[in-house]
Amino acid sequence: MKMIEVVAAIIERDGKILLAQRPAQSDQAGLWEFAGGKVEPDESQRQALVRELNEELGIEATVGDYVASHQREVSGRIIHLHAWHVPDFHGTLQAHEHQALVWCSPEEALRYPLAPADIPLLEAFMALRAARPAD
Repeated sequence: MKMIEVVAAIIERDGKILLAQRPAQSDQAGLWEFAGGKVEPDESQRQALVRELNEELGIEATVGDYVASHQREVSGRIIHLHAWHVPDFHGTLQAHEHQALVWCSPEEALRYPLAPADIPLLEAFMALRAARPAD
């Protein structure tokens, strides 16, 4: 079975995270997800995330800490999804490849119809966030 490496960005600003809604003509249309995409053979996960966020959202991202990974079988392929925290970015967010973008608290994000592969990543982020020392 083919394995595909994918990166996802948990972009955080002022205690809220960014969710992106999948386009109507895509697989899992209308579901909400973390922005990101496939890792190319010549890239690191961080490099792929910076490239994908520039393509999808028009931003220059600062990739922070690794959050978690999750593996899922989809349409006869194994998707290995790696989430990274993005604590900062430059530029104006634009939905180049998504129907909509929304900022919400991680707890509010659980009320959105999320892409199934992103749910364990959100839960891992929430656990790490809860363990973070207060500023």
